[in-house]
Amino acid sequence: MVKTFDILFLLGAILIGFSVSLWLAIWSPDALMRDPLPLYRQATVTAQIIGKRSIQDVRLAGPDGETVIFKVSLPANLPDHQMPSLILLSPYQDPERNLRFFPRPGPNVIISYAQPYELGVWQSASFFERAWIVRRVAYRMPDSVSALIGWIRRQEWADRKRINLAGIGPAAVILPAVRRRAASTGQPVGGSVLAYGGIDIQAMADAGLAIESDWLRSIAAWLTGIMLLPLEPATHLPLIKGPFLLINARDDRTIPAASLDGIRALTPEPKTIATVQQRQGDKPPHIAKTIRVARNWLVAQGLLDP
Repeated sequence: MVKTFDILFLLGAILIGFSVSLWLAIWSPDALMRDPLPLYRQATVTAQIIGKRSIQDVRLAGPDGETVIFKVSLPANLPDHQMPSLILLSPYQDPERNLRFFPRPGPNVIISYAQPYELGVWQSASFFERAWIVRRVAYRMPDSVSALIGWIRRQEWADRKRINLAGIGPAAVILPAVRRRAASTGQPVGGSVLAYGGIDIQAMADAGLAIESDWLRSIAAWLTGIMLLPLEPATHLPLIKGPFLLINARDDRTIPAASLDGIRALTPEPKTIATVQQRQGDKPPHIAKTIRVARNWLVAQGLLDP
């Protein structure tokens, strides 16, 4: 059911569409990469011991009042050597929930990034209100994750050559821009896992949006593509370095065939392609299975310890 607000919002979007398109025609996605990374300082760290793991809640504060919040899971008894790490970017806002998908982390550090939005606001929002939330969250990710990588590199326990990223669902679509931004700020990444990503944000939105009306869905997808155009993965993929793991599911209707073929073609070598049986949305068992596939690959590549 489309709300009245959605229709009014859509009409307003159409009225400004041509001016936005003109702005984008003269604006380069490279603008995201040009500015120096804002200075983020460590604001708070709290820790508790759960079993054999130390769970830390960390908050970084930026110069404009923005924060980067994440949870860190590391061995309670630190080894006498530096450890590899994996940053999880999942569809879930709750970083603690993300860590539960990694029940056997072993001698590795697992970091769960908290998406910067309020769950209650998201649940009560209309589609177009959610679109603006997605835009804000997506545009913050390149700088926020780069700041998080910088924080990891300053830790005594960190193996700086084995800082890895895993993006699942929408985060996989943004991950190429995140990787490129991190590299532009001097924050190299080891391996990258892109699970259920693709190219052509507009086409993926058209396939995945739950809007019954074809014409409303097409316009909403067009608007989504415009809002996120500077983050379009096809722009950034050829400019980043691997190794990469691409995970997709058979008969995934939310990723058009052309989008899937495109990400496979544009992702540089070395890359590995893994296909799972079926994608069950973002349900916890499916996310857990995806993380197992990612972990096995990272261990096989020597990017995580077994």
